[in-house]
Amino acid sequence: MKRLLVAASLVALAHTAPAMAQDEKPLSETCPNLTAEEIDGIENYKGQFSENAWYARAYCVSVEEAERRMEIQNRGAIGPRTEPGPPLPPQAPDDSIGLLAQTLHEKEGDTFAGLWIQHRPTYGVMVAFTRDAAVTLAKYTSDPLYVPVDRPGPTLIELRAAQERLIADFERLGFRWASIGSRENFGIVQVELAQEAAPIRAAAARGELELPDYINLVEARPLPIAAPPAPAAGDARVKSFPQFAFRTDMYPSTLVGVPDVPARLALEDGCLMLYPEGEEPRMALWQASDALDLSDPARVSVLNRLGGARVFANTDIVLMGLQPGEVNPPAELVGTDACPGPYRVVRGFLPREVWDAQRREAGIADRERQLSSRAAAEADYAADMARVAELRAWRDGMMLERGDIVAQIWVDENQGTAHMFHTDGATREALVPAALQPHVTAQIVPQGGNALSEARDAIATQMGQAALEGDIYIEPIGGYVGVRVRELEPFSQAAVAGNFTVPPLVRLEMDNQSAIYRQDLPIRSDPDAIWYPLEAHPDFSAIRELVAGTPIMRPEPPRPGETEDRWVAQKPSKAGSLQQTHFLIAFGRTLREIQTLRAAGFDPIGAQEDMNGRQTVETRALVASDVVVAEPVGIDIADTGPDGYSSSVRWRVIEVLKGSADVGNELRQRLASGVRTDEAGVTRYGQAMEEPVLLPGLPDSLEPGSRWLLHLSDRLYRHAAYVQGGEGAARTEGKWFVTAAMPPARIEADGMVRPLALYPEPMPLDELRAAIAPIQAALVEAGLVGEQP
Repeated sequence: MKRLLVAASLVALAHTAPAMAQDEKPLSETCPNLTAEEIDGIENYKGQFSENAWYARAYCVSVEEAERRMEIQNRGAIGPRTEPGPPLPPQAPDDSIGLLAQTLHEKEGDTFAGLWIQHRPTYGVMVAFTRDAAVTLAKYTSDPLYVPVDRPGPTLIELRAAQERLIADFERLGFRWASIGSRENFGIVQVELAQEAAPIRAAAARGELELPDYINLVEARPLPIAAPPAPAAGDARVKSFPQFAFRTDMYPSTLVGVPDVPARLALEDGCLMLYPEGEEPRMALWQASDALDLSDPARVSVLNRLGGARVFANTDIVLMGLQPGEVNPPAELVGTDACPGPYRVVRGFLPREVWDAQRREAGIADRERQLSSRAAAEADYAADMARVAELRAWRDGMMLERGDIVAQIWVDENQGTAHMFHTDGATREALVPAALQPHVTAQIVPQGGNALSEARDAIATQMGQAALEGDIYIEPIGGYVGVRVRELEPFSQAAVAGNFTVPPLVRLEMDNQSAIYRQDLPIRSDPDAIWYPLEAHPDFSAIRELVAGTPIMRPEPPRPGETEDRWVAQKPSKAGSLQQTHFLIAFGRTLREIQTLRAAGFDPIGAQEDMNGRQTVETRALVASDVVVAEPVGIDIADTGPDGYSSSVRWRVIEVLKGSADVGNELRQRLASGVRTDEAGVTRYGQAMEEPVLLPGLPDSLEPGSRWLLHLSDRLYRHAAYVQGGEGAARTEGKWFVTAAMPPARIEADGMVRPLALYPEPMPLDELRAAIAPIQAALVEAGLVGEQP
């Protein structure tokens, strides 16, 4: 087996070929050099990889030549590993493009300037040096595929170092950029800026950053539409126009599936306010490419200087083009004295009447393709739009009259259909009029709209009174009100002071903080290196043999006429058995344990696989090494270390359901949640998903006296510490654990076990005890409790 050691950008370049457009000219015109037989081979490609046909079409070569080139580009590449240990390297540097690049980088770093694939006019790999290219390349290969290129200027090492240094300097100084990349063939670092270059050059002149002459700063293209005239003297209709200080139009502007949002744009007390459907009212934060226009004394408008769209204050508009997470502006952008927010980011926009007209034409065009008649398409569209009005009226009435049952109704205005979320307090048929039932789908959810609205209003009132900031939204499917917060400490402080209580049905959410993953480790040069220590386990080969012979339920595509995947028991492939054995060893399984549990009717091999969507109490217990009921007795929320975790918790064991702990023992657990200091020196608390809150006073906090069900693994901690921090990163004083199999679950006063995550569902502790007891009994009888892996 060979291996590919080449930058991702090279692979992407080598395999990229334009997709075929519907109006593309015939190949006989675009590629007159091809024979009729070669054209037929492209247009009726029968090979395994369609990318070969795309490449052949793009570069006017036969599919045989495309396949030859792809074989060259894939030289040294490997698929999924099927055997333990690293694969054999290529025998010579020119046996793979990637290995040659690595060899030259290591041995000729003083002059090696990079390599790239040239597709036209001739095919080859261009290998650049700052001097003596032909002589230097001849030391490593005589293959005519590789073409020496003398390219004076910075070496590849200098280019990469300058790029990394520039990124760090830009982040430190607050300069904005859209993309930064090394262009090895030109010997430059190309920087697409999102701001003017002058402040950057001025900072370089002051010595605040290095700006070598091979760094090419490219400013955003000029806005194509002229700015409106300056406001007349004394025009105070708008006190402030908050907008981004940098351009964003060079970033991706939309994402498939992100809906447009109808809104009302209102001018209130000199500030432009947005009232988006389904969202809280916010002040508008405009793009740098938008401009306020006060040239009309009767109307205030905003002009998009990129596309020319114009919207007026106190009219209906449609907000467009945002990606998830962009609704809320970054913290450093917020703040103008006259219109201080909170803000709602605006990217694209259209007047509502223009958007309606565009939507109508698109809807008719879609139907015309299906119905083959413009008149039929218009009639079908009109019928759907008439039904939209009926659906809206029904929705408004249901939300007003049956909010105890109905959580939300979404109307698809393009198709004239609706989807209803309702509790099991009533059936779909009882809630939907007979005439609309063919056009309304429904699903059962935990809470009605009234309860969710009351929870939303309660948390909004409390947050306002305690001056707490966060974005509130209703999640009808999960049946809760979410509050996205940037800083959790103020909520904890207010709760401890008695000024804040999280109402039922409300969840506080933060950006997920995960364990720190060091990028500078030697093991990062080989993505499979994290598994090699596991392969040294004495039971590895024997466990893999068991895995290879164990059929696992796996999904298969539906058969003709079926709509859902089928689950079929299949033995794993060689690559699959290798991967699954890695996980079993990482979680601490031993051959004797697997054999013992199988004899007792439990299968740890199947349990490891079933954790992906088919969990049971038993499978979760089989994956963990220890399952205990415990209470927290010590928390260090600022306990960072090379293992990547941020905090430590000491637990006193109250009851042992599985494992070798004794009642009264202390277990020590590492968590990703906790206090960290970032590169800018800012210290803040971060919360990981599915971990208890380490700050007091909040739901799911580790309060003294609270009891928790924990699924833990000490072996998994050692493996995770190695992956995140390298050799020697794991704590060595005693035994440390991390969560395994399922998130911690609080044990309520009534004996119910409630996991921190939405899944699995809460269940009585007695049922858990009964399900796990036979597993522990089998381990005890075999004398395995306390055995070290």
